[in-house]
Amino acid sequence: MLSRLTLTALIIPLALALGSGGISSAEESLYDPDVVLVMKDKYFHVIKGAQPGNPLPNPAFSLQVGRDIVIQLRNEDEVAHEFVSPLLMKAEDLQISGRATLVYTHTAVGVRVEPKDSVMLRFDIPDAGFDRFHFWCNIHGKFTDDTMRGEIFMLHAKPSSK
Repeated sequence: MLSRLTLTALIIPLALALGSGGISSAEESLYDPDVVLVMKDKYFHVIKGAQPGNPLPNPAFSLQVGRDIVIQLRNEDEVAHEFVSPLLMKAEDLQISGRATLVYTHTAVGVRVEPKDSVMLRFDIPDAGFDRFHFWCNIHGKFTDDTMRGEIFMLHAKPSSK
């Protein structure tokens, strides 16, 4: 269960984002996204940050532990989609830019993105002790054989050898 402080930290940026009416070009240039996910034809398409040589049937991307990360979500479909992941429950200082609705499940947190809208997620990735997280659309990706599912691989920096 999320604490009041965590819930407040999630709601305040969302309220500010709702008042902004979308992502401005100034915001987009201020935070060049590490990952761009497009939701189209009821699939996730990794436009930027794709996992090289991904042998998986689902889309995948990797994130560096300990870094400030920006993920852009673009819904190019005519229906709403969601980006939900247990990673977002572990994310520190989650900031949301754009029009989005927070989504909560028992094991994950995410955002609902309306048709033709774009949302930016910015957060720090702590070392959560996992090498991989799943993400899905809670509308079109709840089940294993659904199309809107993917994986996030966590990269850990190797200590430099001197």
